[in-house]
Amino acid sequence: MSGISRRQVVKLGIVTGAGLVLGVRLYDNAAAEAVTEESAAAGAPPAVLHPLIRIAPDGAIVLFAQNPDMGQGVKTSLPMILAEELDVRFEDIEVRQADWLPGVDLQFSGGSLSIRLNYDAMRKAGAAARLMLMQAAAARWGLPLAELRTDAGRVRDVSGEHQAAYGELAVEAARQTLPQDVPLKPPAQFRVVGRSHADVDLGRILTGQSLYSMDFRLPGMLYAVVRRSPVSDGQVASLDDVAARSVPGVRGVHLLSNERHGGRVIRPNSPNFVSGVAVLADDTFAALQGAAAIDVEWRNPPALEDTDTLYRRFHASLDGPAENVRRDGDPEDVLAAARDPFEAVYQVPLLAHAPMEPMNCTARFADGGVELWAPTQNPGGLAEAVAAALGIEAARVTVRVLRSGGAFGRRYYSDFAIEAALLARLAGRPVKVVWPREDDIRHGYFRPAGVHRVRAALDATGRVAAWQHRLAGHSRAAYLERDDPPWGTELDPYTFPAGFVSHLSLEHVHVPSRIPLGQWRGISASANVFVTCSALDELAHRSGQDPLAFLLRLVGEWDVVPVFDGFSLDAARLRAVIRRAAEAAGWGQPLAQSGGAAEGAWRGGRGIAACYDQGAWVAEVVEVSVGASDGGQARLRVDRVVAAVDCGRVINPQAARAQVEGAVLDGLGAALAGEITVRAGVVQQSNFHDYRLLRMDQAPVVEVHFIASEEDPRGLGEPPLPPLAPALCNAIFAASGRRIRRLPLSAEFSV
Repeated sequence: MSGISRRQVVKLGIVTGAGLVLGVRLYDNAAAEAVTEESAAAGAPPAVLHPLIRIAPDGAIVLFAQNPDMGQGVKTSLPMILAEELDVRFEDIEVRQADWLPGVDLQFSGGSLSIRLNYDAMRKAGAAARLMLMQAAAARWGLPLAELRTDAGRVRDVSGEHQAAYGELAVEAARQTLPQDVPLKPPAQFRVVGRSHADVDLGRILTGQSLYSMDFRLPGMLYAVVRRSPVSDGQVASLDDVAARSVPGVRGVHLLSNERHGGRVIRPNSPNFVSGVAVLADDTFAALQGAAAIDVEWRNPPALEDTDTLYRRFHASLDGPAENVRRDGDPEDVLAAARDPFEAVYQVPLLAHAPMEPMNCTARFADGGVELWAPTQNPGGLAEAVAAALGIEAARVTVRVLRSGGAFGRRYYSDFAIEAALLARLAGRPVKVVWPREDDIRHGYFRPAGVHRVRAALDATGRVAAWQHRLAGHSRAAYLERDDPPWGTELDPYTFPAGFVSHLSLEHVHVPSRIPLGQWRGISASANVFVTCSALDELAHRSGQDPLAFLLRLVGEWDVVPVFDGFSLDAARLRAVIRRAAEAAGWGQPLAQSGGAAEGAWRGGRGIAACYDQGAWVAEVVEVSVGASDGGQARLRVDRVVAAVDCGRVINPQAARAQVEGAVLDGLGAALAGEITVRAGVVQQSNFHDYRLLRMDQAPVVEVHFIASEEDPRGLGEPPLPPLAPALCNAIFAASGRRIRRLPLSAEFSV
């Protein structure tokens, strides 16, 4: 759901001699109200405000980006919003990444929230700065404010007699009274927002300059590689490190045990590190060689996990007692009275994150505190977790946020930083922990697996009369020891088609498991939308209805549908993306077959799916070709994906399009081959040869169509992913008659 309540307050302060400094207050600390206009006017630095925007006397404008950038473009989009209201050219702003600012709320990237939560605050900050600069000019020139205008970083009067650059006015502006109820620019006058701009870090990325955390170096730094327990709950039973210490360049071997923290978590929502043996060396290669040379035996918990057994438990639990998540009407009675009720069981696997940059972190411990350079999505959570591991106050932890080479939820957690901090304290020198790809795959916090059963019935007119969705799975909330009910992170009371069917039940069966679980791109929606939209497509075909028409009938002609606890779904916007995607894809028009007798004909098909997720409405049509058997498996080619997206106002079309394309391709790779399996507690996949990401020659044409909107921006990084898998599988059915109810597709097709 998108309705997140918080206060957004903009205040201004100054630092003597520094020009104009703005602090965008994004936290709910009542102590912050102690900052007064008098203290700012006196030149005193604000005690609790964090300066995010600076206008120096020389005209330089700097924005400190509050939210970590992991490739989603927030480091570019936020200053675009500022530049718009400040009335400066985007190219005139320098952007720097903010470090962790203690006491600041929402300083994280995840849940497709960065722009959504900061849009209003950044507009007000830019508008407040612009107004103060105009007030300074009015006082200098003795003119009424109404006779002044701004343009491209300058204040002018309407007669053209006076003008001054922002930098010339910055110190005077800082002495102005804090503006109240700052007027914002009408969107019709936007000149920056809504136009494409390249990523501010693009030049450094293309030229290979130091930018990512893996590139970061400190003088005298050691490199660490940890030989981790293959089983996440395992401990070292015996250790022989003689061979490791003899490797040239190895400087030390240290045992890392998580047992004093209960073996798994330091605090709720911060998974602990996996126990192991760390090798410190002069370079990464020596550390890797040393870790491989260690002779270690492990003590494992008595009951080792196995995914085959886990799936059997899931299936068996479907007929057992379940916890009610939502119940409307009497779905069981309607299903019992139905002439031909529908029932299908779907299975989704564990999924890893596999970002291009594996986990890593650099730490320096000195004077009882630790300084971290980390590619983190969650700097505040990281600081708290590291403080708990070291037994120090969080105020003694400094987090320098570096750009992440991908994240997808994995860097929300803190295990890699805890390792670096502990080892830096042990070594008495800066330490950079580097995870090999194999550890990155095997020791992730995976997207939960689950088995879903849908039962449904249609009425005499072909509409959905009853819907029952039961999920049996292990709970992310339970694994992370949250206070939420087990279903709270897996199946929401507003899960579609809740609110659109009079007789409906959503049910959850929690099957305990020790397999590590965590955030993932789209998390629950990536599973639930696959199940729901696949089942709806099955209902359409078995009742002889066109899937597009069937989906539109379900959504209906309502404008807004009350769904749950004050949350209403804008059905009109959902209809709009469904229709736009179908129209752009040529729904209903024939797809040409390709291939001759020699190579075997390919049959084409289209599938459609849609969802509301993280505040955005998305519909996708996938076109596939299914070919003759190749060594016992049919061949599959994904030819085209057409996505229609309503995410409110699009800040940076170029970056937004890239987000949609990336989510589509990420979802496609997961649907084709993404799966983590566990045997005797050990993850079987280890690298990109057996945990396959999408290959370049598998990538389809992706067309993106944004619905023009005057509404505030909504989430975007995750919503385009969930509809991909069901649209793909529905297209496969249209092409071949083969119904897919289990992911990934590599078990069914040659992909």
